[in-house]
Amino acid sequence: MPKENDILETTLSLAESSYPEAYRYLLDAYQANSKAFGPQTFYFLACLAGGAGMPEQALAWLRSAITDHAWWYRPEVLTDDDLAPLKARPEFLALKSLSDQRYADAVSRSQALFSWKGKHADSLFLAVHGNTQNGQTARADWEPILGKSNSWQLEAIQSAEPDGYGTYRWRYDGASYAAVAQAMEAMQSQGYQRIVCGGFSAGCDMLLRSVLFTDARCDMLILQSPWIPLLHDHAAEVVQAIRQKQIRLAILCGSEDEDCLPLARHLHAAAAQAGLDETLHIQKGTRHQFPAKPYALADLL
Repeated sequence: MPKENDILETTLSLAESSYPEAYRYLLDAYQANSKAFGPQTFYFLACLAGGAGMPEQALAWLRSAITDHAWWYRPEVLTDDDLAPLKARPEFLALKSLSDQRYADAVSRSQALFSWKGKHADSLFLAVHGNTQNGQTARADWEPILGKSNSWQLEAIQSAEPDGYGTYRWRYDGASYAAVAQAMEAMQSQGYQRIVCGGFSAGCDMLLRSVLFTDARCDMLILQSPWIPLLHDHAAEVVQAIRQKQIRLAILCGSEDEDCLPLARHLHAAAAQAGLDETLHIQKGTRHQFPAKPYALADLL
């Protein structure tokens, strides 16, 4: 069965031409296996229903998420234009207030998490999640790529910034990436033969910030679906830092990923011009996601 993230990517594709069609697709997927879906799906269903002129259904999905499941969302996402038909309703305002309170409580208690507890393999793979994901998501995304080799130890770094219930995000500032840099630096003295860091979406930007702004280094960076706004002002410096630290670079992006593919090509062009050890892989028919058929780490090394 496809992962929730992949189903949501298909939903986004359908929504570009028809909200009702996207709503029906996602609803069918949810009803077929409701336990496989979480807060993000309920939010999508609410927004799709609101945008398709079904405010009662939109309110019902938010009620189910916030009241029945005790989930919550980052405050600004509940101001989405698709939810505008609800904004004057007392029940919606009460639900948003409850969600906002839970978010504030989560922010006050949250801290970055690094799963590493000790060395138990020759090589280490550090996985960095994207926004609206978490450390568990990162492990699940990268595990198929590592295969069943006992020589690799997979660990994940999780942001300290809550996004929604059970999910986290990265800020493109001078602080958020510090958790990634600290984890990378801590591993440099653990005696691994090889350290590879893999990032998805915003996690790629955090890895590049770590390499550029700190002493963090690794043997290879694998950037999947890279959302890397850092490049807008620091492309030359990023490439220079990668060169100085002698880091191999693999960039992978879906052919249908309209937001990230230009950034992937930008980094590839700058790295190639600088003579870096780098590759760009365009994954045909893929949006902002890992490809349906996992590639193998051995093929990138």
